[in-house]
Amino acid sequence: MRILISIIAFLVGLGLIAYSYVGSLVSLVGDVGEHAQRGDDISAVSTVLDFLMRGEIAQLTGFFYLGGFVIAFSIVNLIVKRKKDDREDSI
Repeated sequence: MRILISIIAFLVGLGLIAYSYVGSLVSLVGDVGEHAQRGDDISAVSTVLDFLMRGEIAQLTGFFYLGGFVIAFSIVNLIVKRKKDDREDSI
């Protein structure tokens, strides 16, 4: 059961990190679309070029850090062993 929970938590963490990157790209597309609707095509192209020249993708940091925390939890959950005399199901 512990392995299944760790795998699910790891996948959720990866999903949160992927959502961070996808959300950042959606935000960029929204900014470019806003400049294009105003008729400011040079500013729209400048926004894309600035994004590419920075060499980094600005993530949604809340989802990025939460994803990292969930992945760390899944790894720690696999590494830490319970004591043999620990009663998981006390019912």
